[in-house]
Amino acid sequence: MPMENQKEIRSILLPESRPEIRRMDGEPTKIIGYAVRWGQLSNPIWGMFQERFEKGAFTNRMSDVYASWQHDVRDTIGRTPNTLVLTEDDIGLRYEITPPSWADKYVESIERGDVKGSSFIFRAIREQWDESNPEMPIRSVLEAELIEVSPVTRPAYPQSTVGVRSEQEVYEAFAAQRAAGDKTVHEADRQRRERELQLRKHQF
Repeated sequence: MPMENQKEIRSILLPESRPEIRRMDGEPTKIIGYAVRWGQLSNPIWGMFQERFEKGAFTNRMSDVYASWQHDVRDTIGRTPNTLVLTEDDIGLRYEITPPSWADKYVESIERGDVKGSSFIFRAIREQWDESNPEMPIRSVLEAELIEVSPVTRPAYPQSTVGVRSEQEVYEAFAAQRAAGDKTVHEADRQRRERELQLRKHQF
């Protein structure tokens, strides 16, 4: 369980995750993309850890989510449940935005290939850490609250986003929990040895 449920931000710029524009006769223009792909291991985050999201991580935790352009809330282009539709499928977390008419310039930027990334803001609720490789532990996010999705030109990092938790804090929280666990184990071992010593004394 995370020590603090602060906001975190992640971005993906993989070709298969880039937002697309869908135009169909008689229907409004849609911006469609994947904010998350299940089980996909991230590149090392600041050299500290890697991360992946488990399938269904956002189930029942995306009731009030908005879509913005480049994470600028002044450019909100959709919101659940009407102009932003979110779906968890076998691939990942899919978003479908129905942007307002004034956002036509953003639609054009995606069609031209100028904007190729998808990004999202979330709060981790439940997580697990795999320390098989102590030099590069893996964080699995099992449950999270989705706050925002956004088409982006390039990744947005927490250090440049006001009020967003940094990866350093995520890792420090994990390290603190690990240290507390180690301390508990050592204390339990010390108490066990003391009990054994007392039993031996009574035997003689």
